[in-house]
Amino acid sequence: MKQYIIKGGRPLQGEVQIGGAKNAALGIIVAAIMADEPVLIENLPEVDDVKVLLDAIEGIGAVVERIDEHTVRINGAVINDVNVDDEYIRKIRGSYYLVGALLGKYKKAVVALPG
Repeated sequence: MKQYIIKGGRPLQGEVQIGGAKNAALGIIVAAIMADEPVLIENLPEVDDVKVLLDAIEGIGAVVERIDEHTVRINGAVINDVNVDDEYIRKIRGSYYLVGALLGKYKKAVVALPG
């Protein structure tokens, strides 16, 4: 881990951009499909697990608008299926998040064992 040592007796000022965390992003994406209106999510990390999960929720009817490489708008109110395609789920272990969200909102979920 990088470390910066500042000497000089003057106050520090400025901004630091923190990248999004994959595990937090997966939970936030799944929480968004439970909302009754579109949800804007910013600062998503650009990793395969996030991309696969976004594809998976599109596969069950959610509308995913990719605004830029780190920002999406998700409309889960239009989900029309609770059968998540195995093709996506077997690729990521974080897919189990979908079970709770779908059961919570639709009282039913068909999700393969995660990869």
